[in-house]
Amino acid sequence: MKHGKTKISAGALGTILALMLVPAGVARADQTDQDFTNFLTSHGVNLGTPAFSVQAAHAMCHDLDAGYTERDEVDQITGAHRLMPGQAQMFVAAATADYCPQHHPANKPSSK
Repeated sequence: MKHGKTKISAGALGTILALMLVPAGVARADQTDQDFTNFLTSHGVNLGTPAFSVQAAHAMCHDLDAGYTERDEVDQITGAHRLMPGQAQMFVAAATADYCPQHHPANKPSSK
């Protein structure tokens, strides 16, 4: 299990570095971005600037596409951004709802 955490940490570092290199002006805000960042703000979830939050959401969706779990993402966000687990879960839920609905829990088949 330790190997998995190392893999996540390396992926997180790469994602954060990539996000830091993208100029804020490159990400064009649209209504989804505005609604997403307004939702986060109204629920006390702050990762930084609105543009960074949107970029982090897209990076998280990419991680989920690559096979990471929602739990991996919550753990990563909790550690990297000093959020409480509930805030990180809210970020993941909002991001998946807006940017990668195929990964949103409501859209996944039940395992029962």
